[in-house]
Amino acid sequence: MSASSQDSLPAAPAQTTSQSHAPSLFSGWRVPNPLATLDPIFKRDEADILFIAGNVALVAFEIIDWPIAALLLASHAMARRRSKVLQAVAEVAEEAG
Repeated sequence: MSASSQDSLPAAPAQTTSQSHAPSLFSGWRVPNPLATLDPIFKRDEADILFIAGNVALVAFEIIDWPIAALLLASHAMARRRSKVLQAVAEVAEEAG
């Protein structure tokens, strides 16, 4: 059969069955998105990204040691989290008052 005669053949109709299948053992499971763990990194504002990049650059040029940079980044993250919590508390207090 030549290639041109294959193109002119009608497509076979899709076969459907009325039988319902039993649910699979894994039908209710969802596969977690591995990129979801990176969302907090991607959703940072420019100041945070510059701070992180600055610390990485300081470590790369051996101006500071990596434990110092890790301590700076951890304290920065805790301060930002506390700041966001305080902003949320202030908004709730403003709406209540």
